[in-house]
Amino acid sequence: MTNTNCLENIVCPQCSHTDSFTIHVRTRAHVTDNGAEAYGDMEWDERSFIMCEHCETGGTVDEFTLEPPSPVKI
Repeated sequence: MTNTNCLENIVCPQCSHTDSFTIHVRTRAHVTDNGAEAYGDMEWDERSFIMCEHCETGGTVDEFTLEPPSPVKI
């Protein structure tokens, strides 16, 4: 499967899996003594940790990226 959205150009370098990954993201959360509730956008970049859900290979998003994303035309 070729990803064209959030996982565009992301592929496991070990097993070539493209369907799902665990990625260390940054987000905002409302936190109380009883717990936390995330809200807003989630962000990650090329240095973020990523792990393949299929074979559990881990690394950085950069290491899992086939090619840099296409430049945005303004």
